[in-house]
Amino acid sequence: MSKEKSGSWGQVTEQALEKLLERKGVERSKKGTLQRGYLEPNPWDDSYGKANFLVSRENVMRLARGISDMNPLYVDYEYAKKSQWGEMVIPPGLLAYGETVNGATDGFPGCHTIWRGVEFEWSQQMLADQPYNISTHLNDAKLVDSKFAGGKAAIQEYETVARTLGGDQVGAYRTSWHRFSRKKATGASKYDKMSRHVWTEDELESVWEEYRTHNLKNRRGNEPLYFEDVEIGTKVPHLIKGPVTMTSKLAFEFLRGAGGWLVGHELAMQLWDESPNLAIRNEENVPEPPLAIHWTNERCEKYLGMPGAYEAGYERLHWYTQLLMSWMGDHGLMRNLKVDFLAFHWQGDAIRLHAEVTDKRVENGEHLI
Repeated sequence: MSKEKSGSWGQVTEQALEKLLERKGVERSKKGTLQRGYLEPNPWDDSYGKANFLVSRENVMRLARGISDMNPLYVDYEYAKKSQWGEMVIPPGLLAYGETVNGATDGFPGCHTIWRGVEFEWSQQMLADQPYNISTHLNDAKLVDSKFAGGKAAIQEYETVARTLGGDQVGAYRTSWHRFSRKKATGASKYDKMSRHVWTEDELESVWEEYRTHNLKNRRGNEPLYFEDVEIGTKVPHLIKGPVTMTSKLAFEFLRGAGGWLVGHELAMQLWDESPNLAIRNEENVPEPPLAIHWTNERCEKYLGMPGAYEAGYERLHWYTQLLMSWMGDHGLMRNLKVDFLAFHWQGDAIRLHAEVTDKRVENGEHLI
């Protein structure tokens, strides 16, 4: 299933950068191997035209379970139909799944990927059963010095734009990625002295109690939050997530169902035939996709020199939107979210998310907080 790898495979090189930059600014609407097979219109229904992104009501409910956010706008059609949106709402962070390519798959073959940051912009609420046209392009790429990566790494930046079939932009999504050699990172670990926390029963019960008193209780729902009632300095009720487990990560990874790299048996064989150098080898020497590295502590130690498995970033985006959607209620609209990933969120960790109102203004007739 494999073919001979070139001398630059798995390395960050000037030649690989030059080849990647040939695609700079090129709009790509065809999904790559990682993204294909997910959240697409029925191919036999001509009414969707050239749309390449659609989330059905059933998928919205499945996705909500995967991110563990049971907002009734996501899971209760009758409730959502009576809201101002008139339809089930797509969780805002799912715009991320419209991208057709990203830094995990584009350029620098054989190199590992870590997410640096992301910025969302929404101009409309994205709704279930609505078809969208989405395309992604490379904004820029460059080489940088990196102690973690053993000397040299690359930064890649992408932009994804979602439009209605009529051409109106509903959202944009910008990402930044860190690419590096797995072998060099393994020999340059900065996490050698980290230890894993073993939870006591009392500590776990304290987390469950926060779930009950914060996550499940602090949801505004259909009660409006008025602009006039929000003051600068207002604190948003915090949210807690975790402790992260392999099960919680897999529930999230498979929220869209099988597709892309998350396939097995004949489909996996076809993926390896198409991309023979994509896979890592698991404990039984069987090929698995690179994203399987961060499912277990042992694999992260072996391939990356890290002390354990980690949550890769996508799941965290939905925790931020859950925090804000629960606070602003059904009548609000997420307009912008910028997240910088400054540290790893390790398996076994719990995390609290906090927010505070720092500004409020009226701009072009819109009341922004």
